Amino acid sequence: MFLPIAWVYKKLKLGIGMDVAQITLTFAMVILLGIILAGMGLAYFVDRAIQKQSFIFRALKPGTWVNALIGAWGFVLVEEQPEDGTIPTQNPVPEVEDLLAVLNRPRRRGRKPTYSIDRWKRIVLKWENRDPLRDTMTLADLLAEEFGTYADGSPKMTEQSYYDWRNRVFAELKKEAEGEKPQAK
Repeated sequence: MFLPIAWVYKKLKLGIGMDVAQITLTFAMVILLGIILAGMGLAYFVDRAIQKQSFIFRALKPGTWVNALIGAWGFVLVEEQPEDGTIPTQNPVPEVEDLLAVLNRPRRRGRKPTYSIDRWKRIVLKWENRDPLRDTMTLADLLAEEFGTYADGSPKMTEQSYYDWRNRVFAELKKEAEGEKPQAK
């Protein structure tokens, strides 16, 4: 669009004069902006018509140009539910034997912890036994000191992982304390 408008402007400027060329250029820009706004309005209208399934998008048949237009706009057609309210089942319910086979499988464990419980005990006890009035270190600072940091300066262990491990350490300490209690006769 720029080249034809520039060509017309140059021809009018050389032939008729600067004032007429500027007025013509102004009208050309107004018309161009009007076309752009009309296109935006039409796009909005088509988008809303597809979303509300109105206008030409009411009764859709597979393989028509309307479906191609809907696909070009990035929408996906959803199949309508039957009017009686039942939902069609596509996947059959698994058999009882299949369910029992899933329950009898061995448990799949997650990834092994990177750090031992003994290291976490030391860190948890250090954090829990600190003097908050004299020690200004934050939990993030402690974790960065113990486990290191990434290149952006964030600690390799998050505070949330500390609290998860804190619960495990407390449970381990409770087990150890119960194991060391002398048995009463």
